[in-house]
Amino acid sequence: MKRRAFLAAAPASVLAQSAARKKILLRTGWQMRNIGDVCFTPAMLGALARFIPEADVTCWAANIDESGRKLIRRDFPQAKFLDGRINEPGKPTPPHLRTAFEEMDLFLYNSGMVINYGLHGTHDWERTLASVTPLFLAGNLGKPYGTWAQTFDTFDPPSPIVLQRVLSGAKFLFTRDSISIGILKEAGIQGPHIAFAPDIAFQYRQRNDAAANGYLTAAGLERGRFLVAIIHYAVLDRPGVKERGAEYVQKMREVLVRWVRETKLPILIAPEDDREIALGKEQLIDPMPADVKPYLKLREKFWLPDEALSVFLASRTMFNMEPHGNIMALANGLPCLHCFEWAFGKKAEMFNDIGLGEWAFHLASATPAQMGDALLGVHHDYAGAQRKRERAMQVVEQKTREGFVVIRRTMGLM
Repeated sequence: MKRRAFLAAAPASVLAQSAARKKILLRTGWQMRNIGDVCFTPAMLGALARFIPEADVTCWAANIDESGRKLIRRDFPQAKFLDGRINEPGKPTPPHLRTAFEEMDLFLYNSGMVINYGLHGTHDWERTLASVTPLFLAGNLGKPYGTWAQTFDTFDPPSPIVLQRVLSGAKFLFTRDSISIGILKEAGIQGPHIAFAPDIAFQYRQRNDAAANGYLTAAGLERGRFLVAIIHYAVLDRPGVKERGAEYVQKMREVLVRWVRETKLPILIAPEDDREIALGKEQLIDPMPADVKPYLKLREKFWLPDEALSVFLASRTMFNMEPHGNIMALANGLPCLHCFEWAFGKKAEMFNDIGLGEWAFHLASATPAQMGDALLGVHHDYAGAQRKRERAMQVVEQKTREGFVVIRRTMGLM
């Protein structure tokens, strides 16, 4: 029977059921001071529109201010937002959130590292319980739930006792690094589908070329003729890294000095987190040799990820302690390098997981010479660097598609 004839003969109840759209409740929007966190929401909305177009998505925002919502609505004008908490002591779940949970077909955690206990030496039960309470609520309502590309970094005792059942009950737990899979297993967490999936920031596509062009002109930077460098805001004060933080910053400075002296090209000291503007000046510019300082430019105003991405893509390459500027840039055409300390988070392993381990350097063991050789190698063999980037993005595409197939199956859309 042809589709038109079938529709003419089908009962109204069948037609209504076939036309019903699935509903996804997306927990997202962790903070506005970091462009990686800001980009997660529009990146996921773009991915869901691409891979699950049959679904309507509501963003349950942890922290998305009006500038973030305006950015999202620019490309996703139908985006819906909910606010509020479901775990405030002595208060029932707000009716609008209860209704959203009851009506949804899937509860989905966006990329991040929000389900941990003992992360960075902090033992905050209220924060951990606030992260997992939505999963308990979804489970109690008989609704499927899962995570997309989370980092599960630390489950200090006695958190596995609380987390085992609810995380094992997830239909899928996608982690954005392979280390997290081992951490889940060590905590006794099992489930029907635990696997690696690329950080959702690889799906970010928003740009603001007009703002970027204006900024580049004002800063005196030419397209393709400058390096972007980003320091990590926690390098000097986070437990597990501060003990050697000054050494790590010195290593980064040595790589930047070599870039300037060998290429005679400027460096934009840029922020991924708003705390990195002042830190970049204090640690990457002020201590530099006199012959290098004239080549250093400081981005003095924080930005949204669309302008940041446009500026990144105008550079020659990037060398960053932060990961998400690199992720956004790699996905949109720019080969770039990452230097890290595990205390920043296990997510650094994702570069190795997608085949770019040669561009990710553990600051505790990597030497300035090794990092400088790799950075200048990208500069001098740009075609080769692009081929390496493209191979990695093919892995990202394959793993992303595989992950969304699992989500579709969970929602009965196969």
